[in-house]
Amino acid sequence: MLSSFKINKLNFSLAPKFLILISIFFITFDNANAEKTHVEKAEKHVEKMMVDIQFLLEVGKTNPEKGRKLLNELLEKYFDSNLIAKFSSMPAWRKASNNEKKEFVSLFERYLVDLAANRFNEFKNVDYIIAKTEQRGQKMLLVDGFIKAPGSKRDGTPVGWRLTLNKKEELKIIDIEIAKISMIVAQNDEFTAIIRQNKGKFSSLIDVLKKELNVN
Repeated sequence: MLSSFKINKLNFSLAPKFLILISIFFITFDNANAEKTHVEKAEKHVEKMMVDIQFLLEVGKTNPEKGRKLLNELLEKYFDSNLIAKFSSMPAWRKASNNEKKEFVSLFERYLVDLAANRFNEFKNVDYIIAKTEQRGQKMLLVDGFIKAPGSKRDGTPVGWRLTLNKKEELKIIDIEIAKISMIVAQNDEFTAIIRQNKGKFSSLIDVLKKELNVN
């Protein structure tokens, strides 16, 4: 009886540790599966976007108006224009009023569409190849690849897409890097210079975009 009691007591003392180890295993396993799922979704997100881009480029070459419409839809479907606008105008964004932010985002979206629409003919016979995808932290995913354009200087140029998970667990692109140059960083440099030239006024960005877009 005494021997049996000691064994049961030993088993009882080990039980909490065993449960902790099992819990850690399942948490780690679940996290690994979640990360794998996010990585797969990020790759599919970029792949689908590239297919849509090729389609709208073909349309845009012969029908610029329809191409612009498709660009607007693509921007809404695959990108988080609010975050892109925010990061492109930091730190001035923090001091902007809600109305200024709302107006800026709306103008900035049109600005991005204009930039892309003016370059329809530059992407002929260009493919994007995904090389690797990794998750950074809980929300950020990096999809890296390169441009495939045989016979062109752009062939082999590195391309990276930066995606984030929003509150709805939807993946959205917030930055694109081409040849290691970040779209957000480059745009932020430009916008920061404009703000500094205008005594730190966030409204100066709105005025510049309105002028660029011929908006009254």
